[in-house]
Amino acid sequence: MKVTKTRSIAKSLSYRIFGTLSSFIVVYAITGKGKLSALIAFWETIVKVGIYYWHERIWNKVQWGRK
Repeated sequence: MKVTKTRSIAKSLSYRIFGTLSSFIVVYAITGKGKLSALIAFWETIVKVGIYYWHERIWNKVQWGRK
């Protein structure tokens, strides 16, 4: 079974939508500042999409747990 790079990118983006919303909510709950919450959520998304993409690509090379 081969997983395409496009699939990994799509999964990364869909996962980060939920992550971004939760980050915004947490920062807003702590600070009460919408602009700061949006800025942190934005940059967290940029960084974590890249991290998740490479994490997926590395795990695709691991045969452990596949049948």
